[in-house]
Amino acid sequence: MSSFEYVFFDMDGCLVDSERIYCDLWLETFIRYNIPISYETIMSWRGLGFLEIVDDINQYTQDREFAMSLRDKRDALFWERLEKNEVTLKPYALEFMKILDERNIPYACVTSTFQYKAERILKYFNLHDRFKFIVYGNQVERTKPFPDVYLKAIELSNTDTSKILAFEDSYNGMLSCNRAGLSVVYIPDMIKESYPDIKIHAQLESFESAIQLFD
Repeated sequence: MSSFEYVFFDMDGCLVDSERIYCDLWLETFIRYNIPISYETIMSWRGLGFLEIVDDINQYTQDREFAMSLRDKRDALFWERLEKNEVTLKPYALEFMKILDERNIPYACVTSTFQYKAERILKYFNLHDRFKFIVYGNQVERTKPFPDVYLKAIELSNTDTSKILAFEDSYNGMLSCNRAGLSVVYIPDMIKESYPDIKIHAQLESFESAIQLFD
């Protein structure tokens, strides 16, 4: 019998298949403005928060206001993709959540994404009201890979850390879980990578087999 009584979900790249679109749109934006940021660098941003990414872009632009505007331009392209139904949920994510509902296992969303954006995405997929609570990146001092968002979620859940299972897709997200003392399941998103410095509870191909972790 599983000892886990609560589930934390990351959003981008974990519940929502958005990271690959973010990366492609970043590259499109940088090419348009002749900014020499590689796709490899863009990939390293997966799981990071808004301000951390802007700080990185600012190293290339030396103009923070312009770096912020590039983020806005990329987001505008993303909203277009979303409204065209070109952004989808990850395979079996909704099915897994429904099984958790049937078993009365509560779950929360813990994301580095700021509230104004995450709410729009979650509401688009009718997920927002499914969660017991949501922790957003703008509600803490430091976003992933720091543990702050997960520490806040642990406090809100009023559940012992040992009884919580988190699901993540990125190095930065899993590092955040490790630093918060949480068990984490790794579901690779864009590429399968091995991280010797990260402690994981399990690695899965998708949410299809996730419920087995609770049997």
